[in-house]
Amino acid sequence: MQTLVELLPLIEKLGAREAVRWSNGYRTWIASYRDLYGSIGACVEYLDRRGLRKGDRVLIWAENRLEWMAIFWACIARGLEAVPVDRRFSKDLVGRIRDGSQPKLVIDDEVLDSIAALPPVYRFSPAAVTPDDIVEIVYTSGTTGEPKGVVHRHRNICSNLRPFQNEIARYRKWARPFQPVRILDLLPLSHMFGQSQGIFIPLFLEGAAVFTTELHPSKIIRFVHDNRISVIVCVPRILENLKNEVVRRGAEAKESPGLIRTMWRHRKTHRLFGWKFWAFVVGGARVDPGLEEFWKRLGFAVIQGYGLTEASPVVAVNHPFNVKTGSLGKVVGDQDVIIAADGEILVRGESVTTAGEWLHTGDLGEIDSEGRLYYRGRKKDMIVTSEGLNVHPEDVEKVIDSFPEVRESAVVGPDHVHAALILKEPSIDVDALIRRANERLETHQRIRTWSIWPDEDFPRTASTLKIKRHEVLQRIRAGTEGPQAQADHEPQADLSAMSSLERVELLSSLEDKYQVELDEDSFATLRSSQDLDSWLQDAATSHVATPESEEPPSEWARSLPIRTFRVAFQHVIAMPLYRHYLPLTVTGLENLSGLTPPVIFAANHTSHLDVPTIYNALPHRWHSLLAPAMMKDHFRAYFEPAGRPLRHIALATASYFLACSIFNAYPLPKQMSGTRRALAYTADLLNRGYCPIVFPEGLRTENGEFQTFRPGIGMMAVRLRVPIVPIRLRGLYEIYSVHDSWPRLGPVNVSIGSALSFSADTSYADATKRIEEALRSL
Repeated sequence: MQTLVELLPLIEKLGAREAVRWSNGYRTWIASYRDLYGSIGACVEYLDRRGLRKGDRVLIWAENRLEWMAIFWACIARGLEAVPVDRRFSKDLVGRIRDGSQPKLVIDDEVLDSIAALPPVYRFSPAAVTPDDIVEIVYTSGTTGEPKGVVHRHRNICSNLRPFQNEIARYRKWARPFQPVRILDLLPLSHMFGQSQGIFIPLFLEGAAVFTTELHPSKIIRFVHDNRISVIVCVPRILENLKNEVVRRGAEAKESPGLIRTMWRHRKTHRLFGWKFWAFVVGGARVDPGLEEFWKRLGFAVIQGYGLTEASPVVAVNHPFNVKTGSLGKVVGDQDVIIAADGEILVRGESVTTAGEWLHTGDLGEIDSEGRLYYRGRKKDMIVTSEGLNVHPEDVEKVIDSFPEVRESAVVGPDHVHAALILKEPSIDVDALIRRANERLETHQRIRTWSIWPDEDFPRTASTLKIKRHEVLQRIRAGTEGPQAQADHEPQADLSAMSSLERVELLSSLEDKYQVELDEDSFATLRSSQDLDSWLQDAATSHVATPESEEPPSEWARSLPIRTFRVAFQHVIAMPLYRHYLPLTVTGLENLSGLTPPVIFAANHTSHLDVPTIYNALPHRWHSLLAPAMMKDHFRAYFEPAGRPLRHIALATASYFLACSIFNAYPLPKQMSGTRRALAYTADLLNRGYCPIVFPEGLRTENGEFQTFRPGIGMMAVRLRVPIVPIRLRGLYEIYSVHDSWPRLGPVNVSIGSALSFSADTSYADATKRIEEALRSL
């Protein structure tokens, strides 16, 4: 393999095999290699129509998904230079990268949404490329100064991939019983290691790459189990968070002789992840040997390696079947690695972008008699976070020192940003100052801890007067530098002024901070910021959600016997009876032609006859797919029977079971409590091909007029990424309104509008407004 273009025929050859699986935390999409190849062809045509030619640059700033891979491969096929940018980078930093790289085209999530709608193209001719042509320009972690890109050519990346391709080929036949081998890549595809494990290694294995936006440890574990993941690719921080989660669930890492006995002893943990899961591949930063040993005692492999962006990217890696705890593994391919006189790791080889020169890594290391590489610390001042991102201390100091309250600062690591401060006045609110500084820093640069330096100045070198960061760090570790405080929290929001959806978003952000799945029901009871402060005091213990997922209360309605009964009842009794008494006129059916399920039907809410009307209005092919959402509060006596009259409980129970049996309905809560579970269940229905019917007004109209739409429909449209089909119902208010006890006869009119789609960047309010306007205009 001399160029990456040579891998395109392999993608085409793998055909129906699963290639990509990606999730936004609610919905999961699956694509075969044929789908990927067709999407690559569509992207090639898209780039051609935009007038791009060989050597032009394309900046990609988007989340991991099928279309990201497709546009990247299309750039390779056309000889274009990709500029992948971390999705977490701010608009300001991306703007400076754009100014520096001068791309002809910028691809973001909204553009990927439009690419996803393009028809597949299975025939295209790749451009002629050479090993010296540029594949991509990678910007490493970003700084507040001028960002610098690392140029990667085909020969660099291919040289790094060939040893993996050859080694995998030796074992591929043994992997056949375990196919599809699914690799969950939790690193961004803009990261060279993320590309290696998410684009190329799955292809060599003839397996599938898997992506998800979920980073809560409990949700990762559930995702790994439900999607039968084989390997997780992550940074050490995620590995540490997963350890904390399994310990919280009662796992004790006790060593047992032999793999079988180890797995049996720790079978509860293996059931959590699923029996197909067996290994972590960890990179980006050093793994603590104790953490590695913990997972090893549980019966999982931790495959650690070492690499740099400039090395394209892997320098050394442990063999999956010959892992040595604490080691970074053996050198990959024909790279030369030596330890300099001062202990620094130096690398040279074809995969290194500085051709023919020794790459000074800035890392200290050792090589043992077996040729295994070991990490011994940093030589340079640069901080490498546990997420594998680089932070230059000078960049953070520049921001801190710009505040008039600060005389000087010193930023040290080694694995998170700590700021030592010399203040002009001792009465200064340092916590507020740190928050202001963090607002101006990139996410990975933000200050997590700080301390007040007790002396008039920092220790400095005699000649250049540079701060001796190593000495500063030593004193901080020894606890002799002065008072210290945590600074990794955000000011609490005013709960009383927040909508239910805003509260859902706040809960998600708190979970990101605490790295646990918090209890939604107890959070919903909070009424003020004071309540929230008290709740957060023990949020990581008493308010952790129960990890086991409960079965939705209407899942039985989708069992085979109930589905059979529903189809028979609808077509033999309900629909003929409806059409006999209520003349029905339907317009806009042409808007459903070419529309592929799943979709969400959004209708105005006028009557108890709304759902039967929609069933009768839609063509036969949709009937078995419909799943009306009903307000859970209507059946409160069924769900919360305590203290209620038996007659109310019996009526609510009968109504609930009839609605589920006859119409395939499912409950949605009105209040915040349960909103995320309901949204997740709606997503599950969509994943199975069902088409929910929702009424964005929430309640039936009191006067026949439209009511303001609730923002939940906007949240569904954006989060679930599914077309919304507006349906306007007329005549039902006059036939059977909220004030009537029995229906009358009369004509009914149904208007079906064009499907609406929304990008992930659309606000819930804007999506809700567009849907309401579309429905009103019918």
